[in-house]
Amino acid sequence: MAIPSIKELKAIPLFAHLHLDELRSLANQVQERTYTNRKILFAEGARCEGLFIVKAGQVKLLRSSQEKEQLLAILSQHEPLDLVPFLDAGPHTVTARARGLVSVYFIDPATARELIWNTPPLLTAVMTTVSARLRNLATIATDLAFKDVTARICKILLDQARAEGKQYHGGIRIERTLSQREFASMVGTVREVAWRSLKKLEDDGLLKIDRDQITLLDIERLAAMA
Repeated sequence: MAIPSIKELKAIPLFAHLHLDELRSLANQVQERTYTNRKILFAEGARCEGLFIVKAGQVKLLRSSQEKEQLLAILSQHEPLDLVPFLDAGPHTVTARARGLVSVYFIDPATARELIWNTPPLLTAVMTTVSARLRNLATIATDLAFKDVTARICKILLDQARAEGKQYHGGIRIERTLSQREFASMVGTVREVAWRSLKKLEDDGLLKIDRDQITLLDIERLAAMA
């Protein structure tokens, strides 16, 4: 099994502030694991499996209830998965599922917990990451409670536009990287309802849907509806 290089570990934001000797020690504790599409890395409510950080590919973080699924985030290179168990010694708070072929860096739970609690820069980085994700969860919960499907769709599209949008002929173009099912899961509804709402926005002239992208044509109206 190949040991990750110091350069590889230093590129991971969680480990960016570790000293050279700490990185050398860490490298000997890291394994690499590979998962095929839709493979579960760990399940919500299960005991902590370990520290997972995406090396390549993408991982979906989900929560489910009564056969309904809420897509919370899609994580990619260098992003850690569920960190909460390392702060409270509890179970996983989400389910992690591979989106296509994915490889991850893995550290067993006991080693990871000891490393985090005995390395102040790492503990600070973990708490910062967890805090940001808790804020995101609070926003999702508020949106689900107080906003209708169309408003939630508008917000998601605007968030994507801010993160990755490109100016295009008087609008902002975003790539359609989510499947219809994934998009609906992120909105918190079923695919048919999400698609109807999306098409209604197109019929009203607020956006244009193409096979591989969506162009937002009226940012002000979309923002007012979000």
